[in-house]
Amino acid sequence: MTRLPHIGSARAVRLFDGCQSALVWLAVLALAVPETAVASLAVLAMVAIALAAAFVAVCPPALPSTQHPACPEEEPSRVL
Repeated sequence: MTRLPHIGSARAVRLFDGCQSALVWLAVLALAVPETAVASLAVLAMVAIALAAAFVAVCPPALPSTQHPACPEEEPSRVL
């Protein structure tokens, strides 16, 4: 049985927030574009992003231990 990967809590929050904003923009795109091919592609992208956000929500937070290599802190000004 494989274990779920560990994601740091701050990184998980940033990823989840990025997924939410991408979902909003894709929803606007799907509603604003009259072409059905573009709208259906936007809906499929929304499904993929929603699955990624659900996976991040399910993953346990990373434990501060010596088992996992420490990730360097990211700059707070860097955006996903």
